[in-house]
Amino acid sequence: MSADHLNASRLGLVIAVPLTRTRRISATHIEVEPGASGLSEISYAKVEDVRSLSTDRLIRRRGFVGADVLHRIGRTLLTLLELR
Repeated sequence: MSADHLNASRLGLVIAVPLTRTRRISATHIEVEPGASGLSEISYAKVEDVRSLSTDRLIRRRGFVGADVLHRIGRTLLTLLELR
């Protein structure tokens, strides 16, 4: 989720939204389809669990989301953090 300038900074941190395969009825869980995302099954972005991670913990890319999912996650973050 973090901006490229943070990802490339000397801080060694990224902002991430973890995924789960457990479906819960929650406005803060955004569905991520398998296939184009690189994931093998439907997953859910747990926007309420946004966190910073050390880049040392990033071993390999597990998948990615398209612009539409990224936009939905961003809108949810704005609501959770009361930034709009």
